[in-house]
Amino acid sequence: MRKRGALAWALAGAIGLGAVHGAAAQAAPAADARSEPLRISGAALYDRVYASWLGQLAGNIYGLPHENIHIDEPGPDGFPYGYDRLEIPYYKSHFAATRMTGVMDAFGGAFSDDDTDIEYIYLQLMEQAGIEPSYAQIRDAWMAHVDDWVWIANRQALALMHYGYAPPYTGRKAMNAEWFQIDPQLINEIWAITAPGMVGYASAKSLWGARVSADDWGTEPTVAYGAMFAAAFFEPDVAKLVDIGLAALPADAKFARTIVAMKALHRRYPDDWRAARREMARDYYLADQPKSIWSANLNGACAILALLYGAGDFQKTMDLAPAMGFDADNQAATLGGLLGVAQGTKGIPASFLYPVKGWTLPFNDRYLNRSRRDMPSAAITDMARRTVALAEKIILANGGRKIVENGETVYLINRDAAFAAPFELAPLPATAFEAGAKVFLPLYAGDGAIGWRATGLPPGLGLGADGIVQGVPTQAGVYRATISATRGGEEKAVAVTFTVNQENLARRAAEILGPESLAAAALEALRDGKSVDGQDVATPPGETRLESFGYRWAQPVQIAGIVVTTGRMAENGGWMTSLSAEYRDARGDWAAIPHVAISPEPVLSNDKQLRPHYARYAISFPPLSTSAVRIKALNGGDEGARHISLSEIAVFAR
Repeated sequence: MRKRGALAWALAGAIGLGAVHGAAAQAAPAADARSEPLRISGAALYDRVYASWLGQLAGNIYGLPHENIHIDEPGPDGFPYGYDRLEIPYYKSHFAATRMTGVMDAFGGAFSDDDTDIEYIYLQLMEQAGIEPSYAQIRDAWMAHVDDWVWIANRQALALMHYGYAPPYTGRKAMNAEWFQIDPQLINEIWAITAPGMVGYASAKSLWGARVSADDWGTEPTVAYGAMFAAAFFEPDVAKLVDIGLAALPADAKFARTIVAMKALHRRYPDDWRAARREMARDYYLADQPKSIWSANLNGACAILALLYGAGDFQKTMDLAPAMGFDADNQAATLGGLLGVAQGTKGIPASFLYPVKGWTLPFNDRYLNRSRRDMPSAAITDMARRTVALAEKIILANGGRKIVENGETVYLINRDAAFAAPFELAPLPATAFEAGAKVFLPLYAGDGAIGWRATGLPPGLGLGADGIVQGVPTQAGVYRATISATRGGEEKAVAVTFTVNQENLARRAAEILGPESLAAAALEALRDGKSVDGQDVATPPGETRLESFGYRWAQPVQIAGIVVTTGRMAENGGWMTSLSAEYRDARGDWAAIPHVAISPEPVLSNDKQLRPHYARYAISFPPLSTSAVRIKALNGGDEGARHISLSEIAVFAR
């Protein structure tokens, strides 16, 4: 339940939602009547799909002990690593086992992790909602099944979903400060595994899926992988697969340039992967911006090097992927799945599939769900069967055929199939602007020719044919607008509440009030008009404390609302576990502001999972006159790491 006040949680007009940029493969290659259909037997399709699941699981578990460990230097020499090369202390408290073989023995098979479990959700979603689900259905599935075991860009996307946003807004730069991270590479292979040979379709659908949590070049490795996975059903040569992934991107794309550079490193050091890794880390980690060990581009570069130096050998590739370092298990999982598609089950060594004595089927034919709410565990063979059933539907829906030759099922695949994102008008929660400030707010309704129309927009704003609300609002007030989109004779409409606030009175305050631990100069960031691209104000980490922030004016002012924008959340702290507001009354005493409404209703439990960076809380109340106002909040986080991070506190007369 969300409370609505006169001031709504919003995107500042100066920031907008940001245009959806990025990797491109926006449509499949133009259909060519001369193109011969691709052919694959039903048995081969099942074997490749089954091997893709097995390869992803093997790579994920093989790489887990190396995750986030090999940063300054690559992994140690001494291949093969094996499942038990390193310990993971986390598991000891749960299973008295710190080596992966012991953990698999305790689980009775393979187990879910963030490299496979969202795809497992998508498998069920396509069965229930159809082979081309909508973003709205993606959001519903995430909110139903994802509540833990989620990090960086995916965590931000989930938090934004709970705040009322739907994809692709949840991946856009102005919304999701982690848009450039590795997350979409982990969870979107299934769009290509279910589109064998349909390279254009798979890469475009992968881009669509990546935008749930990523934007711009953060989506590009996912697009390249989508092309490679689809092509691998018919192309086993890994060097050619790399070129196919490269061809799916615009020539000037960041990851396209990265692939070209990795190929050059491989040629320069054909027998010295460590030398190539050293130069890659220098250019794509130490010298790159934003610098992150989870950068999509950096980890994509690691995977391309591992794929090239592995030269199609499953064991060698699985060792090189974690040895390249950084996220490690992601590269191993993705490349394990890719080689599974390219080579089938025969290409995966038995040592990867039967790590526990007594197992008679790969991974004991068990996928234990340990990470996603209300999702059952499953037999891996059944997951493969269900995936093939979806692939058949996609083949037939896109110009392919299913025939029987000599008693054997054969699929004829339209290699030129194209993907068009479903027509849907993504909703927006109540959104606020400031009078006199520029607004740039791109909307979303899917692919194709969209007609746009809006009624009830604030004066000074208009909706163009490009689907962008922009202009300069001129009059304060609350406006209930209706936005409509049409495509092919079908119309969809959403209602949106736009609030236009008057001047931010914080800029005229004589003094900024804050904890004694923070310098006055640092507190200035609270009224500089910047959030995502500005400086945060963070209190020192420590134990539970009640902190206060606010403003004092030289003369009394009339106020009716406060908008609090949080800063960037740390992994283990930075949020608020309470939120209230006070004003200085006529006697000069601090008193609670009466009749307060907060929109949206803040999450005040000490739970790190639903904490978006730069979330905005609008505190509205009947107008009052005061010389000072402040918010009060308890810091949140793990013990010893509790603190509050803020980027803006604005105060409005309306």
